[in-house]
Amino acid sequence: HPDQPQALHLLGVIAHQRGENEQAVTLIEKALSIKSDYAEAHSNLGLVLQELGKLEGAASSFREAVRINPNSAEAHSNLGITLHTLGRLKEAVASHNTALKLNPNYPETHNNLGITQKELGQLDEAIISYQKAIEIRNDYPEARNNLATIFKEQGKLTEAVKLYQEAVAINPEYFEAHNNLGLIRLEMNEINEALTCFRRALS
Repeated sequence: HPDQPQALHLLGVIAHQRGENEQAVTLIEKALSIKSDYAEAHSNLGLVLQELGKLEGAASSFREAVRINPNSAEAHSNLGITLHTLGRLKEAVASHNTALKLNPNYPETHNNLGITQKELGQLDEAIISYQKAIEIRNDYPEARNNLATIFKEQGKLTEAVKLYQEAVAINPEYFEAHNNLGLIRLEMNEINEALTCFRRALS
């Protein structure tokens, strides 16, 4: 059965997992040429195109996935990530919000929504999004790092330090959080502590 769409799609997924993205595109597109209303295949094609840097193509694939299956929170979320990368921030917010209506307990989407809101200057909304991400997934270092960065910009240094410390406690290899903690220690004139953070980041 050389034209079995599910098998072709899954072979494409395996190729993507092996880093063979051009082959993945070929296989998934063949599956879609046979079964055009295959929402999961459109969504996975979007992920492969995203990784290849073909962002307009990725956005089109995710849009087709949500057209076929409007209840796919994951596809809406991935569309939001792609739109954010393309600089279409308001559209990205709309996609993330749709994803969260479908699945309110999706911490990565709350975090990604916060990132987009921050870029739009919507700091209060971004804080709420990061806090929601942490509430759902307590061991989420990226959300803590992102929230700390807003608090640092607002001059809430004590709160920011605590969040950066929590982030590196959860993930001791989190370079960015070590570096950010060093920067805030430097701003607080805690030179030795800052050097320790920077050395840890460099290691």
